[in-house]
Amino acid sequence: MSPQAPKPPAPNPTPDRRFAKDVAKHLDRRRMRRRLFGWTLVLGAIALAASYLTCGQGFGLGGKGPGKGEGSGPGSGPIEALISTDDAGPRRCQIRVAAGGIAVDGKPATVDEALAACKGVTAAEVLVTGGAREGDWEDLKTAFDRAGIQILRVEPKGGSAGSAGSANSADSAGSAGSAAP
Repeated sequence: MSPQAPKPPAPNPTPDRRFAKDVAKHLDRRRMRRRLFGWTLVLGAIALAASYLTCGQGFGLGGKGPGKGEGSGPGSGPIEALISTDDAGPRRCQIRVAAGGIAVDGKPATVDEALAACKGVTAAEVLVTGGAREGDWEDLKTAFDRAGIQILRVEPKGGSAGSAGSANSADSAGSAGSAAP
């Protein structure tokens, strides 16, 4: 038998240097992205903490209390100066015509007293109940029309639509068709 001759070792394949460089670049880029993401998170947390500490009372500048001194800005005067009645909307008086008579803002009155009480307003809210005298309502309506005061007819709460009627139909309808409460 012949002794087998040892085989020469197979040569190691030489590593591709370009491939190794590409892998190293990708690993380096990954490491840089992780670092950038980590620092972004840390700086974001610091910014949130600073915002919470300085703007914790709202989105102001962090002060507590009204400050010191009198001030001279638009909000530094007395509270009455801040309340404006210019834009409060149209002024109205409230009139109730019921079986007991006419009431202006909850106080009993005659047609002339109701007209005098509502003289300086732009409109009058009139509530005519089912038991009201038709003559009281007609007298009041005529006096207000002559004075140029607009009448806004208010429907009673909780009443059925058939007993109260609409604003247009109640003006011309008689009291025979309406039910007393």
